[in-house]
Amino acid sequence: MVFKTKKKLKLLKNKKYSFCTCGLSKKLPFCDNNHREHNLKNKTNYKSLKVIPHTDIEVEVSSSTWKN
Repeated sequence: MVFKTKKKLKLLKNKKYSFCTCGLSKKLPFCDNNHREHNLKNKTNYKSLKVIPHTDIEVEVSSSTWKN
């Protein structure tokens, strides 16, 4: 699978991050809760992915649902 959108990020120790899994967020790669209305209208069950790193870390994230 080839991901069109990849984001490199530095995540900080013990900080909670919410990543978008639906592709509807205006703040990609982070979740802005646009999935909630989409779920109600379309009977889907998208949720954000929660991450709390134990150390400062640099990661690359991507998703096949992200369009930009």
